[in-house]
Amino acid sequence: MVFVELDQEPRFDFGTLLGGGDGLDRSARWLAHAPHLPEPLVVTLAQMAVLEAVPCEGDIALDTLRERHGPDVLAPLLASGLLVTHDNLDPRARACDAAARRVPWWPPALLAQSAGGWDGVDIEARHEAGLMPSAAQMVHNNGPAPPQEYLRQPDGAPLPLDPPRRRDFDRLLAQRRTCRNFDGSATLPAADLATMLHRVWGAVGTLALAPGAVAVKKTSPAGGGLHAVEAYLLVQRVEGLAPGLYHYLPMQHSLEPLQALAPEAAAALAHRFVAGQHWFANVPVMVVMTARFDRLFWKYRRHPKAWRVAHLDVGHLSQTSYLSAADLGLGAFVTAAINDREIEPALGLVPMQEGAVAIVGFGPRSAVKTTIELDGLTPTAAALATGAP
Repeated sequence: MVFVELDQEPRFDFGTLLGGGDGLDRSARWLAHAPHLPEPLVVTLAQMAVLEAVPCEGDIALDTLRERHGPDVLAPLLASGLLVTHDNLDPRARACDAAARRVPWWPPALLAQSAGGWDGVDIEARHEAGLMPSAAQMVHNNGPAPPQEYLRQPDGAPLPLDPPRRRDFDRLLAQRRTCRNFDGSATLPAADLATMLHRVWGAVGTLALAPGAVAVKKTSPAGGGLHAVEAYLLVQRVEGLAPGLYHYLPMQHSLEPLQALAPEAAAALAHRFVAGQHWFANVPVMVVMTARFDRLFWKYRRHPKAWRVAHLDVGHLSQTSYLSAADLGLGAFVTAAINDREIEPALGLVPMQEGAVAIVGFGPRSAVKTTIELDGLTPTAAALATGAP
C-alpha cells in the first residue's frame, strides 16, 4: 500500500543559499509514504507511473517494468524498497509489509499509524538545548491559548445544577493525579503489582459468540468486546521480579518473561521508551499498552472508526490504572510521547499488526518534588460551590 502526498512546504537548500537566495527551496515535490518504510520518499511522476502499474495483489515481472519504464526510473524505487521484490527488503520491513497487506486496515489509519512513529526522540535533551518552549514563550509565539472555559452562549444565562452527592468515590477521584516525582530507590511490593495488573488488565470473563469469536470482559470497556490491547511490562524495581521485559497474560493472571535486563540496561531502556521524559523514567514499572490491529480489524474490517477505538480503549485502561493507583496510595502517569519505533523491536512486535500506543507507570511517590506537578490549584467556582477537595 502506498500513499502519495503533494509537498509544497519550503525547505532548506544550501545550494540556493550559495546562489544568493534565501536558502529555501519552494518547489513542489511528491512524497510517497509506505507503511514498511520509516520515512517518505521523493518520487517523480515517471516513478509514480511505475507504482500505478504494479498490481495490488500478485506479482509483476521486473523485466516487464524495465521494458515499459526504463531501468533508470526503476533503480531508485528498488534501492529504496518502495518497489518490493522477493529479496530487496530486510526481514523487519518485509514482515511490516506483509502485515499491512494481511490486516484489513482502513487506509488513512494505516498511513497515520505508519507515519506517526517516533524513534530516538529525547525530550530531556531537547529541554537542555532550549528547543522546548515554555508556556510564556508559547503565548508569545502563538498568542494566548483558546480559553479554558468554552462558552457557546456568552451572553446567555447558564442554568445552575443541584449540588452533586459526595461519596467515597469522590475522594478517590480527588486523589487521582499525574505523578512526575517517583522515589527512585523504592521497590514496588509484589502485591501492589499483582493488584494493579488484575484490576486494570485482568480478564473478568469471556463469552463465546461463535466458534472462533470470543468476547472478553474487563473492568474497563472496549470496542466490540474485543479488548485488543496488550500489556507489556518494563520492570526496574519490583519485589520478587528481576529487571526486564514481561508480557501480562490477562486470562491466567500471570507473566511471560521476554527478556532479562541488567538494572542499568532497564533504566536506559525506560528512558528511551518514554522519549527522555526523565520525570517518568525512574518509575519502578512501566506498562506499554499495545493495540493488536489484526484482532481489531478482524471485526471492523477497513472501518473508518476502528483506529479510534484502539486509542479509546487505551484511554479507558489508563484511567482505571490511575484510580487503582490512587486507591493503593501510589503515584501514576500515562504518556503517548513514546519512541514507539524503538519499543516495537524491543518487544518483538510486528509493525502494522501490533503497535505501541501509550505507556503507563506506577509506584511510590518521592517525598521531594523536583519536577512541577498540578498542586496548589486555584479552585473553580464549581469546586467552591460543591465543597470538593
